[in-house]
Amino acid sequence: MSDIPVLLIVDDEQVIRESLVGWLTRAGHCCAQAESAEAAWRFLQSNEVALVTCDLNMPGRSGFDLLLQIRQQFPDTAVLMVTGSVDTKTAIQSLTSGAFGYIVKPVERQELLLQVQRGLERRNLILENREYMQTLERRVHEQTVSIRQAHEETIHRLVNAAMMRDEETGAHIRRIGLYCEAFAEVLGWTPDEIDNIRLAAPMHDVGKIGVPDRILCKPGKLTVAEYETMKTHTTIGASLLSGSDWPVLKLAQQIARYHHERWDGSGYPDGISGEQIPVAARILSIVDVYDALTHDRVYRSALSEADALEVMSKGNGTQFDAFLFSVFLALVPELRRMSLEYADEPSDDGNGQSCTVNTFTPVTAG
Repeated sequence: MSDIPVLLIVDDEQVIRESLVGWLTRAGHCCAQAESAEAAWRFLQSNEVALVTCDLNMPGRSGFDLLLQIRQQFPDTAVLMVTGSVDTKTAIQSLTSGAFGYIVKPVERQELLLQVQRGLERRNLILENREYMQTLERRVHEQTVSIRQAHEETIHRLVNAAMMRDEETGAHIRRIGLYCEAFAEVLGWTPDEIDNIRLAAPMHDVGKIGVPDRILCKPGKLTVAEYETMKTHTTIGASLLSGSDWPVLKLAQQIARYHHERWDGSGYPDGISGEQIPVAARILSIVDVYDALTHDRVYRSALSEADALEVMSKGNGTQFDAFLFSVFLALVPELRRMSLEYADEPSDDGNGQSCTVNTFTPVTAG
């Protein structure tokens, strides 16, 4: 019975019900019957019904009331209205309310069978089309996820390649993206915006690939002139990332150019201030400093989290956006968890050690 669609015959007249059931059963259909709209509704609550033939005028709730209920709760169930009166207005109302057909008593056997067959075929077509669309949507989603993952892997590999000349690690790059993602979630960004900043943030220092080794790899403090050259990594990175219509690269370009700008306007390269600085760059500037201070670098050991937060608090409202800094403080436990989950790998014997970078500023890192 489970493999054969169930038809429910609803009519308050037993003779008519049994006549319809007999015709349909002999035609190979599996039928149930109900003497009222209330009984039909109870049956529908516990059984999957493919098609209902429904008498329009019955004691209690009408067939039209039942039609409306079925269309609302069981939209996949086809409904064929049956009535003893020829009323064009009622027919139109039934069809526009969701019935697929309308027949008049006395019902002719052949017309009933044709209408039922038509209703079942229409229902099957709707179900098959829906399944096809769901399958198509699932495949598109899977392909989108696959492409997104490929983009993300490509970004991390390219950034890792660029950072081989720098002190930053692959774990640092991944943490920065996750920190920004957590920040964006708290700020109520859309899922696409959250995903974009997670992918874009790791590219913030890609411009260092254009800084000469004699400066990037200098073990000591930079001179003023060398520091000016170091600062060009922001504009170099923005230039490398420019010209794309992909939202991730457009956001990465903003972050690369502006992540060393300061809230009070004393940053670089453009000296802009406050909300002139894109919010993604303001977020990056906070989490980048946090990560740099709380992890080892070849030129210094990591600070304790408490000491790092004390150092960073000196830049609250001057280097950092005060509102975003308050959000950051609330996020610290989550950032700490991410930091432990994506810890830096232990260093080797030093033969493959990358360059040590001195950015010449007391609070800004990276």
